Amino acid sequence: MVLFVFIGTLLIFVFIFRTVIKPKRYPPGPRWYPFFGCFGIINRRMKQHGSQWKVLSDMAKEFSTNILGLKLGNQLVVVVYGEKNIRQVTTDKEFDARPDSFFLRLRTFGKRAGITFVDGPLWREHRPFTVKHLRNQGFGKQLMEQHIQAQLSNVLDVLEKSNGDSISIRTPMSIALINIIWKYVAGEHIKENKLRQFLRFSSARSKAFTLAGGYLDQWPWLRYIFPNWTGYNIIKTMNKEILDIIQHAIWRHHSNTVEGNDYIYSFLKEMYATEDTYTEDQLKGVCIDILIAASNTGSSALDFAFILLLRHPDVQNKVYEEINRVLGVDKPSWADNGRLIYTSAFLSEVHRLCTIAPFLGGRRALTDFEMDGYLIPKGTTILVSLADLHKDETLWDEPHTFKPERFIDENGALKIPANLYPFGIGRRRCPGEPLGRSFIFIMLVGILQKYRIQCNGPPPSAESVVGLLAEPVQFTAQFVKRL
Repeated sequence: MVLFVFIGTLLIFVFIFRTVIKPKRYPPGPRWYPFFGCFGIINRRMKQHGSQWKVLSDMAKEFSTNILGLKLGNQLVVVVYGEKNIRQVTTDKEFDARPDSFFLRLRTFGKRAGITFVDGPLWREHRPFTVKHLRNQGFGKQLMEQHIQAQLSNVLDVLEKSNGDSISIRTPMSIALINIIWKYVAGEHIKENKLRQFLRFSSARSKAFTLAGGYLDQWPWLRYIFPNWTGYNIIKTMNKEILDIIQHAIWRHHSNTVEGNDYIYSFLKEMYATEDTYTEDQLKGVCIDILIAASNTGSSALDFAFILLLRHPDVQNKVYEEINRVLGVDKPSWADNGRLIYTSAFLSEVHRLCTIAPFLGGRRALTDFEMDGYLIPKGTTILVSLADLHKDETLWDEPHTFKPERFIDENGALKIPANLYPFGIGRRRCPGEPLGRSFIFIMLVGILQKYRIQCNGPPPSAESVVGLLAEPVQFTAQFVKRL
């Protein structure tokens, strides 16, 4: 009996010892503890820095490395920094795969579906299908600009009704963007009360989680004991809200009560004709990806732009003067991007300084690979630090200073922004980029064309609130009609 206890105890110690031993030639990083890996160290530092991204950025500097080696629970994770390494991870096919985790499956109702967090044949089949059929409906074309201009009119109505009082326009902006993309997906707009509820939960979800999924991802059973602390209840409630929206849209298409043609009709047609990967679960997954992607990104970028205009009135004056001189009272369009040089440079600087996705969506190594002399094992989760690239001192002059002029050359022409990837890079680049860029540009120009933005008291901070994505602080401003 004593022998069995001794052997059992020895095996436990061996198991614990193995959990803290790093693989041979693994990248430098903090020490690992049994069961938790680096979680404890990162979480303690988050109290000081406020976000996982800032903690890891400081750690990379502390260990003087462009590849930071971590272990979160039982999962190997590396964070990649530097232009060369980031290009390799985002362009080599060995890194096209996504992590297959509880947290990411929970996002799509426990299934591996959609296009954002799937890989292999499913991703290679459905990403091109989605892009093709959205474009067939006018996505990325002139018709899309007309939809953006129509939504701009709705936002201008909101500003008109404010009578110059301080308001927040984050929700109206999010509603406008989702209404545009959902028209291509489902042929209709979402009821406003449903949409507002979804946006509230979407913002709460973003703030509650880090990209690695936190404790819930490593130990899913914690959801039964601490459903609120782990964020499980937030996801569960949000999933119900979003599923109601999607199922209602699919039901209306099954019954042919939606006029015209759209992505859901195209998908259902394919689904009726084949029993391959065109399933209703996959359709729901794609719809989830599209709604979540549109829920906060464009409105957050515009909020950052408004904050920087409040903080730099001289820049706001320059942007308005250019708009007034070049466009007058004409409606803005994406084609004006090349004519409004300073305005476009300003938006490029907003994207650089206030990166919405500090980390690109996680990758999974399909093979063992070597980078910077380190060996990263197959199956490792790879995080790409885009925000650090956008503030890299070797690439940008005074990277922490707000300077729109950095995107204008000595001849007064707009510079093509090198090393600036607000919508990602490579085959995983955001498919909604045409809408995102046009929406942000047209909305900003259309609002500044008619309104001056100001605030009572000190302007809001431009520091990001970083969770899954970077969001601006909540703020209100006065939109004063120009005479």
